[in-house]
Amino acid sequence: MNQILVSPHSLSVSLAEIIHRLEEEADGFLAIVDADHHFLGTITLRDVRRGILHQKTSWREMINVEAYKLTTQQLPISPKQLGIQTNQAFIPVVDSENKLVEIIKIDPAYRVSFPNQVVIMAGGLGKRLGELTRDLPKPMLPMGHKPVLHIIIETLVEQGFREFFLCLNYKSEVIREYFGDGSSFGATIAYVEESSPMGTAGSLSLIKESFQHPFFVMNGDLITTLNLQSLLQFHREKEAIATMCLHEYNQQMPFGVVHTRNSKILSLEEKPYHKYFINAGIYLLNPAALDYLPYHTACDMTTVFDSMLQADEAVHAYIINEFWVDIGQTETYESTRNYFTHFNL
Repeated sequence: MNQILVSPHSLSVSLAEIIHRLEEEADGFLAIVDADHHFLGTITLRDVRRGILHQKTSWREMINVEAYKLTTQQLPISPKQLGIQTNQAFIPVVDSENKLVEIIKIDPAYRVSFPNQVVIMAGGLGKRLGELTRDLPKPMLPMGHKPVLHIIIETLVEQGFREFFLCLNYKSEVIREYFGDGSSFGATIAYVEESSPMGTAGSLSLIKESFQHPFFVMNGDLITTLNLQSLLQFHREKEAIATMCLHEYNQQMPFGVVHTRNSKILSLEEKPYHKYFINAGIYLLNPAALDYLPYHTACDMTTVFDSMLQADEAVHAYIINEFWVDIGQTETYESTRNYFTHFNL
């Protein structure tokens, strides 16, 4: 049974020990119980990664205390029925005193799977990263123990999104060889080969007939804990044809600002902060949005959104409050990579 005993009187287990124990377990999952075997919650490597990215320092803050669980009175229940009720890979079973009895592992075939496909733009040259991308495409740069693209796909599969299109150009063979057909990642992966760079949207015209449901498009150089199910719910509630994810960006002016009118000083502002909402490189589109995409032509997503705005379509913005970082610049990549390496993720 995947578990670790934690005494409420001696909480001396370190985060490093928890990570090590999770890595020892083939499934990267632990059920947490107290000294009397009462069930406290669960923790996975994904929980740890998300917690660290949100600057939590104690693994106790990372426990999923609301993990779906069953009582012995609810058994027996078929694995298929369990998969319908929850997207968890493991279901703790407790007795009438909330003591852990067993853990049921759900076959991936029975787990919740959404029909919404994910298109990942992974063909960029990564010029801003210089020598780092001389031998590797940007999405394959290491982030801790895994390439960035591995983390993206792994995170989305865990959320129930399992059908991917990877749009490739620069050093595409590296990505193809690593991911194959996606089966070893619990996913189905198809590849879209760009004969020349087609921007952040152009390659969608090559697979335009593949979509029957709203589908996600995202850049392949992002690390985020964004909940795609929440984004999908927002998109549906707004009855949007397209939703663009935004991320708050704050910038401090390095100088004092003086406001004037006709040479008269009106006010002084010492090194003010300015808040912007930037394009986060994640989108949710209805198939109808592709009518605004030129066929087999290089095109950026912002151009597609501009066309929809001019046509007065229902285009909405979704603010990402979760962790988000674009590793497209050397400084940002190195700082994020060092973070993952420090915590042995």
